Amino acid sequence: MSHAARRLHGHAAAPLITVALVAAAAAPAAASERRFTYTYESLVLNPGSVEVEPWTTFRGGREGLYLRFDERIEIEIGVLENLQMAWYLNGKAVTEAAGGLLKKEVEFGGVSNEWKWKLLDPVADPVGLALYGEWTAAPSEAELEAKVIVDKRFGDLIAAANVVGEIEWELETPDEVAQELVLEVDGGLAYLVTPAFGLGLELRNHTEWGGAGFEHSVVYAGPTLSYAAERWWIAFSALPQVVDLGRLGSPQLQDLAHHERINARVLLGFDL
Repeated sequence: MSHAARRLHGHAAAPLITVALVAAAAAPAAASERRFTYTYESLVLNPGSVEVEPWTTFRGGREGLYLRFDERIEIEIGVLENLQMAWYLNGKAVTEAAGGLLKKEVEFGGVSNEWKWKLLDPVADPVGLALYGEWTAAPSEAELEAKVIVDKRFGDLIAAANVVGEIEWELETPDEVAQELVLEVDGGLAYLVTPAFGLGLELRNHTEWGGAGFEHSVVYAGPTLSYAAERWWIAFSALPQVVDLGRLGSPQLQDLAHHERINARVLLGFDL
């Protein structure tokens, strides 16, 4: 997905996750841990609780050299019983080969605001259920996102699934705004080897429509690892691209013109 924003050329800064790990070691926290990095669960913070979550997402490998780091700093706040909100600062750094040249750029990705409302609990009720909404505003871009989150805890087994819809407006020229629609289905299955350590599998199906209609329907799948201490948690996933469903029957099953060979993400959560 394209993200147009004010570009600042130069070397990419070190991932924010390094700084966050140092801070976590110095300040322990109570957290509503996540066991997946792309798939959301229905848990929310208690009213008055505050949690900081640095995100680092790596995207690597297209038809040519392509390395990208997406960075987010999230502050989550428990607002009411079963309701939380969050603010994000977003940015990205990209290194790619274009026209025989190596290009590096850093972009400010704007700010985001999310709201998450838990309707059913994954342990006390037959299934967990939550609704999620998020908006993003950047210098040349705006985005709305909505999710339906379903999950269930079966003893040491955790299952979760999300249906995600997004609409994005991008200012390509002063007189032209491009619009893109996205439908994503995410799923995860994790087993708690110990109460702290989880091992699982995560899957994403990302489908896009642009001005010319249907564009791509890419599937990623791979392992996820998580660890939850008493007052902080960390989760990691690495998801290689499996197939572009729009290319079934063609010699090249992957879409490496618009999507990467692998996506990987690290999330960390700790309390203020």
